[in-house]
Amino acid sequence: MQLIVDALPEFEVVVPDLPGFNATEPVRDPATGATLPHTLSTYHRFVEAVAAHLGFTTDDVLFGHSFGTIVTAAHIASGVRDWAGLVLSAPISDPVFSGRLLPGACGVELYYALSRLLPEAGGNALLRSRFAMAVTNLTIGVDDDPLVRAFVKDQHHRYFGTYTDRQTLLQAYRASSRHTVTEVADRLNLPVLLVAGAKDQLSTRAGRAALQQRLPHARMELVRNTGHLIHYERPAQLARAMRRFISDLEASDVVDGDSQRPPSSGR
Repeated sequence: MQLIVDALPEFEVVVPDLPGFNATEPVRDPATGATLPHTLSTYHRFVEAVAAHLGFTTDDVLFGHSFGTIVTAAHIASGVRDWAGLVLSAPISDPVFSGRLLPGACGVELYYALSRLLPEAGGNALLRSRFAMAVTNLTIGVDDDPLVRAFVKDQHHRYFGTYTDRQTLLQAYRASSRHTVTEVADRLNLPVLLVAGAKDQLSTRAGRAALQQRLPHARMELVRNTGHLIHYERPAQLARAMRRFISDLEASDVVDGDSQRPPSSGR
């Protein structure tokens, strides 16, 4: 997310890692210290814990990309906290085990199933293999610019294998592949910005349209010549869309004459 952060210098942007990835440890039972199952519920409760710890308010905007769109949507659908708005980048709108997404989803399912069956060392070697990274780059990268492709390749090389343990990763995969934003869309009763790549390999035009129609207050911005990796391939366009969205939220407050609402915290 660094390129998006850099493109929004006037805002305070907080980017936590999901539990079990990069520098963030898995969620553990405070009484026993045992690692809890990393279900979608665990992830969206983690979002609430971070928001409460950092003191986010109804003036702040929540952002999610890819699996993050499922997590943030589930968090808001739970009704535990109100936000000013929600931005969903490359939203997961379609069940992956259906339609044109089915062949690719079956291949990914087989890959994770094999990594689960292998001994731990072999499973981790497969999950962190350069071959897996190469396949990912080939299947979801769209941009033809060699510098962009080199940057994406480097990012995947740096972060592709930065999970804490195999079990947590496999649970994260299951949570990401068994849910969509669409299943909770009716409960997202706040302004929502959908930013989608026109060539997103993990969604369909019909799926994105269905998601937008089910959202009570949503608008869609489609980024041309871009796939699922908007945050790498078109970060400036994504940041501009977010800036317009936030500006419209602030303008709406002025029009509504909500003099009791405190000034925006800019987060």
